[in-house]
Amino acid sequence: MTDPDLSLDQQISVFLATCRTASLATADREGAPHAANVQYVQDAKLNLYWVSSENSAHSRNLAARPQTAVTIYAHDDRAAHIHGLQMHGTAAALSDPADCNAAWELYTAKFAFVAANPQLRAAVEAQTFYCFTPAWLRWIDNRRGFGFKVEKRLDETPDKRG
Repeated sequence: MTDPDLSLDQQISVFLATCRTASLATADREGAPHAANVQYVQDAKLNLYWVSSENSAHSRNLAARPQTAVTIYAHDDRAAHIHGLQMHGTAAALSDPADCNAAWELYTAKFAFVAANPQLRAAVEAQTFYCFTPAWLRWIDNRRGFGFKVEKRLDETPDKRG
């Protein structure tokens, strides 16, 4: 069950720290959809960071259209235990060295095996860090009752998606 003493933001932070993979939805210049799974880390503001090749379809799509959606769910086949996040926002490659270093610290804290393996470390360091900044989220938590959800705006931009 969920911890009733935790605020919504705390529940989401704990959830994000526990999960590892997000499904990232992008669209190309013509609007054709694309989805990819990425291993992410998050910061205190619920921004998500991952590494990817700038040549991957989702990275090329983000360069053309930064608007994106993300879903993250706990893996559980029992309907009463389904819980997770849907988020809308924007994503872009990080270019500032300080931002990249901060993302690297978060990434290797969660995925310590990356820093511990020289070949994997080199492979990850050759990629680009991306940051997803959420503007809206929907927390779904059937553990609190079937169909329970809470929506929250994280910016002032009206959200036209549902």
